Amino acid sequence: MAKPLTLTGVKPKEDFHTNARIILPQKVEEVYMWENFIHDPERSEELHNMRISIKRLRYSMEFFTINYNEKFTKYLDTIIDLQDILGDIHDNDVVIDVLTNYKSDRQHLTIPGIDSLISRVKTNRDSDYNEFLLKWDKLSQKNFKENLLAIIVS
Repeated sequence: MAKPLTLTGVKPKEDFHTNARIILPQKVEEVYMWENFIHDPERSEELHNMRISIKRLRYSMEFFTINYNEKFTKYLDTIIDLQDILGDIHDNDVVIDVLTNYKSDRQHLTIPGIDSLISRVKTNRDSDYNEFLLKWDKLSQKNFKENLLAIIVS
């Protein structure tokens, strides 16, 4: 799991909103540092790291929600949705690994249905991955990052 980026510029004696404007853009940048990897479905670790970064952004946004309006909350809802989808992808990746290792450790046995189960989980993973990419690409077209940052710093 990726370590969080070190936050810089936090001013503990300043007001809540000032620190939100310092912390949240850095959390957004942490999410976007994984963007280069998302169009490769084999980059499971990077997708998981993006999910962890999104989770950190989500919790930070929830902490600072009091400073913002309902538009901010809609962006938070989108972040939660992305985290959920990436979580589903990761869950599928873990199940595929467990089943594949189980099967390879028991090559001398016939295990009815395991190939079918692996195939089904891979199909679910592909579906979740495609859903994530579709949502991410739509958000990118709508300048999600820039609009969120504009709300944060206002």
